[in-house]
Amino acid sequence: MQIVYHVGAHGSDQAKLIRTLLRNRAELVRHGTEVPAPNRYLGLFGEAMNSLNGGEAPPEMQEVLLDMLVDNEDAKRLVLSQSMFLGTPRRAISRKRLYPYSPRRLRGLSNLFPDSVVEFHLGVVHPATQIFQLVARNKGDYPGTMNGADPRQLRWAPAVRAMLEAVPDREFVIWAQEDLPFTWPEVLRRLAGVGPEVPLIGEDAILADLLPPETLRDLRANMDATPDLTIRGRRNLVEQALAAGGATAAMESEVPLPGWTQDLIDELSEIYADDLAELAAISGVEFISA
Repeated sequence: MQIVYHVGAHGSDQAKLIRTLLRNRAELVRHGTEVPAPNRYLGLFGEAMNSLNGGEAPPEMQEVLLDMLVDNEDAKRLVLSQSMFLGTPRRAISRKRLYPYSPRRLRGLSNLFPDSVVEFHLGVVHPATQIFQLVARNKGDYPGTMNGADPRQLRWAPAVRAMLEAVPDREFVIWAQEDLPFTWPEVLRRLAGVGPEVPLIGEDAILADLLPPETLRDLRANMDATPDLTIRGRRNLVEQALAAGGATAAMESEVPLPGWTQDLIDELSEIYADDLAELAAISGVEFISA
């Protein structure tokens, strides 16, 4: 069995991705992929990890967990998604790094299925956007969210390296939230474990949030009218549609945080660009880039 943990991160389109996969549940079952609704296993993994106290699940426990999660006896891939897999919003940031408790949590998740192939999928987010989302989830408590950290020091590459060290024999698939208008179909299919020949509903779900209906219709028509459309060709059409639909500004959301200036956000953007380049170069990471 292949076990896929979609672990976040906070501020990404995690919920939209899993909802889109759920819309395709019947088609995915035919290809051996099981996508249970997240509320079906809410709290299950925390209890299971606590009972193991850092150890690996015995075969009997693995079988019980799979019986609780899998309905199709022919399933070969199980996709699981919870916003708490990396930790709570209150503990996402420390002076040390992003998600300081994630190595232990990912090791615990990995240990639930030691006999399976396990993948961790992670959408990383611009620090300004993520901090804003975390503050919102923490009821507006900015100091309690930041825990004394300097936002300039919050980088993804060190956090991911710590995760890799915790579970060195597992696969990591990473993408940038900001690239999703261009990479959504690839991210969706990589999660599901299916190729481009499998028809999926919602391949333009994220574009539907960014484009006016008429622009989206034109984009679909242009794609349908282009034979043998490549990934690069599709992304070029998407870029043209985003510009024509005035969506570029919509993708640049304001971040009203106390004491923040545009200069700080610009500085964070430069840091984030370097961070993404470093992430893509990490051995053991499959990076889906635009």
